[in-house]
Amino acid sequence: MIDPPRDIKAHQAEQVLEITWPDGEVHRLPYRFLRAECPCASCRDEWSGARIIQIEHVREEIKLEGLELVGNYALQPSWNDGHSSGIYTWELLRETALGIPEPG
Repeated sequence: MIDPPRDIKAHQAEQVLEITWPDGEVHRLPYRFLRAECPCASCRDEWSGARIIQIEHVREEIKLEGLELVGNYALQPSWNDGHSSGIYTWELLRETALGIPEPG
């Protein structure tokens, strides 16, 4: 289990969630990418772990409507597409940040 972030900022205009970790590392997760990486059973097959929703299925103008802490181990975002069941652990957020495609 890793320590929780020092700071979390939602940059609505940029559609980016910025996370600052205790070690000083900063990750900027685009909303669309983060929404597509949702770990819930509606977005990922419970048995195989295969992704059900792909980034192409997430509208480009996706907005974060809310962000709730889940204990001391995760975040639960609410999106303007009505989805809010994904719980992103700190480990998952760090892992997800490493998989962000380079802009191109």
